[in-house]
Amino acid sequence: MTLHEAIAKLLREIGRPMTTHEIADKLNENGWYHKKDNSTIQAFQIHGRTKNYATTFHRDGSTVSLIGQSAMDSKKSTPEKPETAKQIIEVAEKHTKTSFAPISNISTTILILGTMPGDKSLEIGEYYGHSRNRFWKIISAITGNELPILYSDKKLLLLKSNIGIWDVAHKANRKGSLDSAIEDEEPNDLDGFIATHKKLKVIAFNGSKSQALFDKHFDRKSGIKYISLPSTSPANTGIDYNSISKQWRQLLLI
Repeated sequence: MTLHEAIAKLLREIGRPMTTHEIADKLNENGWYHKKDNSTIQAFQIHGRTKNYATTFHRDGSTVSLIGQSAMDSKKSTPEKPETAKQIIEVAEKHTKTSFAPISNISTTILILGTMPGDKSLEIGEYYGHSRNRFWKIISAITGNELPILYSDKKLLLLKSNIGIWDVAHKANRKGSLDSAIEDEEPNDLDGFIATHKKLKVIAFNGSKSQALFDKHFDRKSGIKYISLPSTSPANTGIDYNSISKQWRQLLLI
């Protein structure tokens, strides 16, 4: 049984949409699919595989369902009683946001971690999508490349430079885009990422908040160098472009 077949079978049996983390946990538990290296299935692999089978799966952030399942489930789950005003207010006050899948490949030696995408990035579906975020300009400069225009070319620039990017938080409540507003975060499977990227040598934190979240949820591993870097966010107004670029250049000196 292939991975996508196992995912589809699980969703049919469970009968409801599931998060990528839930799917990975269940498949590791039931053993329907085994990876060639016998390592555990990770949530980001579920994300990637379901993305490749868009005619079979519907994705809403980190939640996956079979095509048509969401609509059927919503009909079945019509509430018998209307929500109270208090319940509506509580839901409205939640600002749950979900991060993207990582950009990486088997040659990735450097992983840059942010906290989670800001509102503009989520709106356009791109890492560091705010026009005043300095991330892509800095990466282009320190690798000796012109700043790409297309997002697809930006991703290629990372991969050819053996750089990967992801966020520490898989999901969190956050009103707006400030890191200080992140609450109730659920981390990405970074241990799984490290285990499946054998050439990884460096983990760099794009800002102090990403480092704090990482250290809150994960232990640092021997054999990997950890680097703290100033945030490229437009909210970080205390450092100019030349100064921040100089610090980021240490990424390529390891």
